[in-house]
Amino acid sequence: MKSFDEVIPLETIAEINEFIDALFGNAPQRAQSGAKIAEILRRGAAFRELEQRICANTRAMAAEAGLTDLPLEPFHVLRCASTASLAESNKRHYDSHLLTLLIPLQLAQEGVHNGDLVMWRKPRLSVTTFSNLMCKMRHGILRSLPLRWRVWHTLHDLRVGNCRRIPVQPGSVYEFNGFALQHSNLDVQNGQRRTLLIHYYDPGHSLGLSEMVRRGRIR
Repeated sequence: MKSFDEVIPLETIAEINEFIDALFGNAPQRAQSGAKIAEILRRGAAFRELEQRICANTRAMAAEAGLTDLPLEPFHVLRCASTASLAESNKRHYDSHLLTLLIPLQLAQEGVHNGDLVMWRKPRLSVTTFSNLMCKMRHGILRSLPLRWRVWHTLHDLRVGNCRRIPVQPGSVYEFNGFALQHSNLDVQNGQRRTLLIHYYDPGHSLGLSEMVRRGRIR
């Protein structure tokens, strides 16, 4: 993961949070309406130029691996985590996209259960459509476990060093390859955590299943 500090003015973060409050009232658990928030971010030259540079670097690395026909349209997700969204927490997974930008908008109260991103240390180095689908099936079983079991598994892996917490700050931007790195989020027990996730470049290793899930969430 790479971090870029103080890219977004805190005044812009406040404007975005006011927009979210006006749009949703009581915060949503997850919404594919993050594109409007990204438009606000792209008004700032610092974020716009950073996004362009990171995307260009990712496309260049993908081209070296023979991936030249990648979709250019990013996928935006606004995630608001609280006690109302516990069912979405501690669900380890890989992203369908080669690049993810994480933009923190609001942090929950400090503590063990503050919604931090958790990232497993060992990346997957070789992926085929078959291996990716098998991995999604395995994760589907893990994601269906009761919350207390999922929390226990995450905290156990943190204790033994299999993964690490990623502390973040509003105003900064975080880049990572969620396609290669298994990750999840801790649950939030106090307050509310808001993040915008922008995913780029789906290589198509899910036979369209990921796109079906995304369309279902939009509906």
